[in-house]
Amino acid sequence: MFLLLSFLVSFGAKYAGEFLDLPVSGRAQAMGGAYVTLARISESPFWNPACIVREEGKQIFLFHSESFGGIINYNAVSSAMSDKMQGLGLALYQVGYPDIIFTNDSVALDTANVDDWVLYFTYGKKVKFGEVTTSCLYLGANVKTIYRRWQEGSAYGFGIDGGVLYNFYPFSVGLYIENLTTTLLFWNAGTREFIVPLLKMGISYEVPAERFLGKFILAGGLDTNIENKITKLDAIKSDPHIGVEYVYEDRFAVRIGWDKGDMSFGAGIKLGSLTVDYGQSYHPQLGTNSRLSGSVEF
Repeated sequence: MFLLLSFLVSFGAKYAGEFLDLPVSGRAQAMGGAYVTLARISESPFWNPACIVREEGKQIFLFHSESFGGIINYNAVSSAMSDKMQGLGLALYQVGYPDIIFTNDSVALDTANVDDWVLYFTYGKKVKFGEVTTSCLYLGANVKTIYRRWQEGSAYGFGIDGGVLYNFYPFSVGLYIENLTTTLLFWNAGTREFIVPLLKMGISYEVPAERFLGKFILAGGLDTNIENKITKLDAIKSDPHIGVEYVYEDRFAVRIGWDKGDMSFGAGIKLGSLTVDYGQSYHPQLGTNSRLSGSVEF
């Protein structure tokens, strides 16, 4: 429990933004969080706002997760629309920590339910290079508001995220800067808390597999922070992500990944306009994380 509270729900400034980095999407979880270049338009507020323009259409997205034996529950809902030139999205994200035990010198003092809420407004735009081109550049941004309710009080915050996606088939590269302008939280006790920028870089490569009636997608990513946090690649203050996906006839997918040293796996199925994805990972100290998401196109 101490490890979990230290790194995921800490009240301290260094880890103040950890609740924003829990993987949203069963597909993203299964692929080890290597998702900066792969997010669907309705998932883009959580991964890279520039991805909201990579597809055409309208989508509604729902997500639920129970992590670390039910200690953390988080949910998300979003809607997005795009004509492949511009895209708009609205998303709501909630993280809940039910029955957290507050202690003093290992003596239990109180229990409380604590919650974090984030509302995203997303906009993306395609940058044209000419009438005919095989390369596409997309730009996007989130404007977000945050509400945190803890035993110590409550806080409101405001922040901006920025993203870039560049497609040159079969490659895609992307950059997502979370808390681009540094997000500031105002606590009702009169204190302030800063959430500093986090750089998320990604690359993916699509490999047609006609012999297997489908395709493979290989993806990698690197999260780099400017704080003195503990990371998997501590020499460069970064956490790595690797994922592989096989898609059969755009209907069924199996996935495997490596998320900051933890193995992950999952699958997805598409039935008409409905897509359902499941992902799971295992941490040797904190246990199993399961994530289920679904999206509907209309």
